[in-house]
Amino acid sequence: MTKYLLAFAMSLALPISSAAHAQTTHLKVTVPFEFSVGDATLPAGVYDIQSTGPWGGKVISIRNQTEKAATFVLSSSYIQAKNSNRSELVFDRYGQQYFLAEIWGGNDLGRQLPINSRRMELAKGQSKSEVVLTASSNK
Repeated sequence: MTKYLLAFAMSLALPISSAAHAQTTHLKVTVPFEFSVGDATLPAGVYDIQSTGPWGGKVISIRNQTEKAATFVLSSSYIQAKNSNRSELVFDRYGQQYFLAEIWGGNDLGRQLPINSRRMELAKGQSKSEVVLTASSNK
């Protein structure tokens, strides 16, 4: 009986682990400017962006490939009305300061990042422009 229970438990674990792996989103993007995300300021460079779980996963990892700069940030779902295959990062720019605002992983479900106090302060006194960088999908 124990042998059958063990086999049953292992057969359940296999689909769950493969489903979790399939739901990991991994993007790579070159950011040519310093930017802020949450309370962190990150230098220009090549970044790995990861979300574990469905692209609706709340925690996003942002890691510079060459410098020891990284952060984790909580995000919220952002759905686009039209279906899109874009993989990109959207930054809000106030003067010469950039803030990561959205991450899109190749479908109509993106992630929206929180607005920090510095970004709110700048938004009151300056006009905003949007900068979009194309990312590549690493699976």
